[in-house]
Amino acid sequence: MANPPDPGALFRDMLGQWEQMTNQFGGEALKTGEFARVMQGANAAAMQAQGATHQVMDRALAAANMPSRSEVADISARLARIEEAVARIEGIVMAQAGIAPPPRPKPKRTRTAPTKS
Repeated sequence: MANPPDPGALFRDMLGQWEQMTNQFGGEALKTGEFARVMQGANAAAMQAQGATHQVMDRALAAANMPSRSEVADISARLARIEEAVARIEGIVMAQAGIAPPPRPKPKRTRTAPTKS
């Protein structure tokens, strides 16, 4: 008995040819200077839109008397520096007083070793 024709073969061939033509056209288009200028313009527009969005958000947060992301990051960095300074001072004072520093907490060991069956 002869095999019936594959109904999807025509579609697969057509799809393969379309993909090949698209790849060829896209490869040629990517090599042109116009494409590079268009992509550079699109990137510049996206960066301007992002900057405008940040400015609008900063103004809205300022109007609501809330800190912006950059202000929170600055405060966090300043707090980390203060904590480091306090730890150094604490260590110096404890060393002068002859007090041993408290032991560092050990990490919790929640995993158990595999059992052999």
